[in-house]
Amino acid sequence: MDPASWAGSINLQAPAAELLRKLAAALPQIPDFRITVFGSAPLQITVDATLISADVDVFSDFEGLGEVVERAGLGEDKSPFFIQVSSELNFRSSPRWRERSQQVIIGNCKFIFPHPLDILIAKLTRLDQKDVRAFELVLAKTGHPTEAELIAELQMAVDLFRPSFDEEQGYSMAENCRRLWPLLYRREIDPRQEIIAPALATRKAGYGQPPNHKQELRDALRGK
Repeated sequence: MDPASWAGSINLQAPAAELLRKLAAALPQIPDFRITVFGSAPLQITVDATLISADVDVFSDFEGLGEVVERAGLGEDKSPFFIQVSSELNFRSSPRWRERSQQVIIGNCKFIFPHPLDILIAKLTRLDQKDVRAFELVLAKTGHPTEAELIAELQMAVDLFRPSFDEEQGYSMAENCRRLWPLLYRREIDPRQEIIAPALATRKAGYGQPPNHKQELRDALRGK
């Protein structure tokens, strides 16, 4: 099913949206502001306004955004419900996230909301208990992502399964999938067999190389 069919509509009355309106009002009056909202806030705004979120994660090319947030009293040290200014590097999701995002203009700023599917994929890189609850909530509210949808999308985002750099706090997408699947879909999953190897085989076929599933698994284990 086309993900657009269950993207949800933007609810500007949700608590996170109210915080974004305050941010928009504090921005300099120059054109072409673009701010992307990620974390749990897009789920609150598009799926369920009762979803609790401690903050609103955002990133932007505007270098002065953090200063604007602090001056407006919207930062962590000024408000119990605050805006967290991050980097686009903090949002690791499907390479297709931009093409299915939603947008809304508030004041002179265009706010961009990734699709719930892409928000969930990003949460799978960490998969704390609150991230599991986000999966369960979205599935209960929308009936998506189905198991087949999530497998297909994770195949498209197969590079997220590569090992972390030594300097990073390690995470394992494969292990997180093993944890999530019984909770969400009531069965075990072998991510290497069902996600990684088929995706790498499809990639090689696109290069004109015949698939070799055993080699794909060896490559995946080595992070190649």
